[in-house]
Amino acid sequence: MEHLTRPVGRGFWSRPRLVLHGLVMGGLFGWCALLSGSVWLSASVMVLGILIAVIASNIKFSLLGEPLLFSDVVVAQSFLRNPKFYLFSVPLPARVAVVAIVLLLPALFIHVACQGLHAGIRLSGALMAMGSFAGLRMVPRARWAPVPDALADITRLGLTGSLHLYWHRWQAEPDGAPPPPVSPPTRPRRDIVVVVQCESFADPRRLGLAGHVRIPPMPGLDHARARASVWGRLEVSGFGAYTMRTEYGVLFGREEADLGFRYFDPFLTAGREKAFALPYRLGRAGYETVFMHPHNLGFYSRDRLMPAIGFRELVGGKAFTHTPSASMPYTPDCDVADAVLHRVDQATGPLFLYVVTMENHGPWPKGEGGGLAHYLRHLEGSDRMLDRLAKGLEATGRTATLVFFGDHRPSIPGAVAPGKERDTPFVVIDFPTAHASGAVAAESLSPAGLHHVIEQHALETGPN
Repeated sequence: MEHLTRPVGRGFWSRPRLVLHGLVMGGLFGWCALLSGSVWLSASVMVLGILIAVIASNIKFSLLGEPLLFSDVVVAQSFLRNPKFYLFSVPLPARVAVVAIVLLLPALFIHVACQGLHAGIRLSGALMAMGSFAGLRMVPRARWAPVPDALADITRLGLTGSLHLYWHRWQAEPDGAPPPPVSPPTRPRRDIVVVVQCESFADPRRLGLAGHVRIPPMPGLDHARARASVWGRLEVSGFGAYTMRTEYGVLFGREEADLGFRYFDPFLTAGREKAFALPYRLGRAGYETVFMHPHNLGFYSRDRLMPAIGFRELVGGKAFTHTPSASMPYTPDCDVADAVLHRVDQATGPLFLYVVTMENHGPWPKGEGGGLAHYLRHLEGSDRMLDRLAKGLEATGRTATLVFFGDHRPSIPGAVAPGKERDTPFVVIDFPTAHASGAVAAESLSPAGLHHVIEQHALETGPN
C-alpha cells in the first residue's frame, strides 16, 4: 500500500506562515499575560500550546492521513465527554501529558495570578492581544486560503495559521442553493427502503494486507453483488474516522467539492440544509422516516440533527440490550439486523429506515492475533448482517430496496495505514429481484452520488 507522508516544501518560510504564526502566538501570549501578570507563565503556555498542537497533529496524521483541523474542536468536546471512545488511538505518554496539563495548568494560573497585580505586564499583555487581533483582522483570508487544501496549507500557512484561517473561511462559507422541492405527484416507489451505513466496513481483499493474513470469505457481500441492481466502490474521502463526511454525503447529496470549507465537518451546518436531506424529501413524499443507531445519539449531535432534517423516529443505544465485553464492545451488527427487520414488520405504510452500525468500531484489542484479527472477525459479523437483511427483506414479499455501504476503511496501526486508496463497497438491491440478471457494476460513486441513486429508487413522479 502506498502510504501518505507528511507534507513538506519551500513554503515553510512563506510570508503568510510567518505572519499568521507570529500574530496567533502574540495574541496567545498577550491574553495569558493579561490574565496571569506573568511573563514566564505566558511564554510557557505559548510554547506548550504549539507543542501540544504539533504532537496531536502528527499523531492524527499517522493514523488518519490528515493534519489537525479547526473542526477537531468538536472532536475534543466528544473526547472530554467520552474519553474511552478515543483513548485507544492516543499513545500512553500523550494521555498522561494531557491529564497533567488539564489538571495543573488552571491551578498554576490561579496561583501565579494571586501573587500580585503586575499592572505593567497585564497592560502590555492587553496591548499585545489587541494588536494581534487587529493584525489578524487585516489578513487577506480569501486570498491566502482561497480553497480548502489541508495537506498543502499545513506547510504554506503553518499549523496555527491554517487552523485560524480555515476557521474564519468556514464561518464565511455560504449555504447552497436549495434543490427542487418534493411535491405531488411525487410518491413512494417502494414499500420499504433500508439504508445501512456500516462502521469501518471494507472489502478485506482490497486492504493490501500482508500475505500471511487469512482473509475471511465474504459470502454475504458476494451474494449481494450478484443480486444487486447497482454495486461498486464508494469513493469516501476520510480514512479511519470522519464518519460524518460519508453520512452527510449520503443523506444530503451534496458533493464535497461544493461544500468549500464546510467539507471538513459538514454536520456542523447540516441543520440549515434540511431541504437536501433524504428523510425530509422522502417524508414529504409519504414515507415514515426512522433513524437507528445502537449507540449514544449525542455523538455528532445526532439527537438534535436527525429530527431537524426530517427523521420522525429515532432509535438509539437504549433500545438495545447488548452487554459490552472485550471481544464485543459494541452491539453486534446481526442484532441490529434483527431490530431492522422487526421495525419493517411493524410498518403500516412506506418506510424509510437509515441505520448506522457500530460492531466494527475500534478499539481493537492487542490480544491473540492483534487488532487486525479482531477487526476481521467483526467484519464477518457485518457480512452476515448484510445477508440476513437481504433474506429478511425478500421474505416480506413487499417491494423493497436495501442499500448497504461502508463509511470508511479502518485505521489499524501496523496493518492498515492511510493511503490513496480509500474506497469502500456499496450495493443496492431491489426486491423482488431477478438475481444475477441485469446487475450493473458501477466503477465508483461518491457518497453524494449514492444519495441520488437512493432517491431514484425511492421516489417516482407521475400519474398513479
